[in-house]
Amino acid sequence: MNKKNSGSYYTPIRLANFIADYCLENFDQNNISILEPSVGDGNFAAAISNNIQLNRFQNTTLTIVERELDELNKAIDRCNPQVNLNSIPSDYLDFHNSDDNFYSLIIGNPPYIKSTLLSDEQKHLCKSIHIDSGLKDKKINNIWTAFLVSAIQKIENNGVIAFVLPLELLQVKFSEEIRDLLKSSFERLEVFMFDELQFQECKGQDTVLIVGYNQHQVQGTYYTTVGSIEELENRSFTLMQNISVSESNTKWTHHFLSPDEHHFLENLKSKLDLTTHYVDNKAGIVTAANDYFIVNDEVVTKNRLRFYSKPIVQKGFYVNGSVTFEDEDFNKLVEDDKPAYLLDFNRANPDKLSKSVLCYLDIGTERKLETRFKCRQRKHWYQVPNIAKQSEAFFFKRAHEYPKLLKNNAEAYVTDSAYMVESKEGYNIENIIFSFYNSLTLAFAELEGRYYGGGVLEITPNEFRSLPLPYEVVQDFEQYRNDFKNKKSIEDILVKYNFKILNSALGLNIEEIERIEAIRKKLVAKRMKK
Repeated sequence: MNKKNSGSYYTPIRLANFIADYCLENFDQNNISILEPSVGDGNFAAAISNNIQLNRFQNTTLTIVERELDELNKAIDRCNPQVNLNSIPSDYLDFHNSDDNFYSLIIGNPPYIKSTLLSDEQKHLCKSIHIDSGLKDKKINNIWTAFLVSAIQKIENNGVIAFVLPLELLQVKFSEEIRDLLKSSFERLEVFMFDELQFQECKGQDTVLIVGYNQHQVQGTYYTTVGSIEELENRSFTLMQNISVSESNTKWTHHFLSPDEHHFLENLKSKLDLTTHYVDNKAGIVTAANDYFIVNDEVVTKNRLRFYSKPIVQKGFYVNGSVTFEDEDFNKLVEDDKPAYLLDFNRANPDKLSKSVLCYLDIGTERKLETRFKCRQRKHWYQVPNIAKQSEAFFFKRAHEYPKLLKNNAEAYVTDSAYMVESKEGYNIENIIFSFYNSLTLAFAELEGRYYGGGVLEITPNEFRSLPLPYEVVQDFEQYRNDFKNKKSIEDILVKYNFKILNSALGLNIEEIERIEAIRKKLVAKRMKK
């Protein structure tokens, strides 16, 4: 089975056992009905049906749904025969519409499948589930949202849902309505975040456990970060409430902070202008075929396209560890045979194309590049749009140790792996770059961005614009550039310049600045699983 297409990343049995045991504790009625909407190979079904707590109930009905018949049969074989088992060989999206039952407990790990891999019928079914719950955003980004919304619709008045979900539930814009729906649907929500990846075979997907109670004596949203599976099994975790996050529109990843930490940072942010006050930013160049339009020096020379070539930075890891990108840095890319030239055929007359251009375009048509969606939108498929002037600086949307904002001294172009940054009138790009690298701004980059299981931080244009920036004037940018280039880690820069920036802008003392840096380090450690 292709896991990418099926979205199947099976829950570790120890985690499934904990979730089953933890949820069953909440029921004191005689009869319970349980639904597992995507049973896979049966870890949840086995954890439920073999749980000793089932002896407390007079009757337990377990309904398991799975479209892959081989997987369903595996799950059936693992279930305790004393449980009343309904096994349904069906796509859950079809089952949702055909099933009118309500359930005491809905538990599982829904598939993670991007919309690009869904059929039109699946997209339609997902959309109808969203509409039935009154969601305004009708776009389907991933199938797991429909599974979760369906569970909310099918839960009994005193029921419980427990789903293992991707971390993007807490992080991304398209999940905002889902988070609001969870808060409005359940009297109590519990958010379990993990310091360890629960699905080792799924390198790019961190996960959370959401437990929702339709009725509960102790209401609110509670969270905990769990260091290991042993903490769950031993019940040594502590669920805490963070009202300032729960009642705001901030991302739930702010739950990584204690209430005091969150209040501390938000109070400081309220005293500062945001990045958008100082700069304009927009996406870099989209070619629709980077390996064709962005090439190395050998391709330029071989095809006699020097007249049409322009310097470009294709990826973030091509830049150095400094805060400027210089001519020498670009020349190093060329020497290292990196794709460092953008082919700009906008300056070629379509009616009088040279032989060298025609020959190169033939290579593109052989690859049927003109049939690609973005190429089809152009008047001439080979003319990449929006190649205007080079920007003052660029900010790379993905980062590892820390986000990268660099002054563009080489006057290079940049792809959409970065945002082109221009200072607004009255502000200086060198001061902006100097001011950006402080513990407070970098801490909010961790909070506002999203990250993947491999530790890669991604920041959208709106998230970049929303970062607080304590704008200060740099006294000697050349010295600052040398310090940055020669640093062993970003901590070297923060130790040297934090006080200058944060004390001047906010009047913070050393202890307060150290607290901010400790929070930043905690967030980075969480992201990078240190």
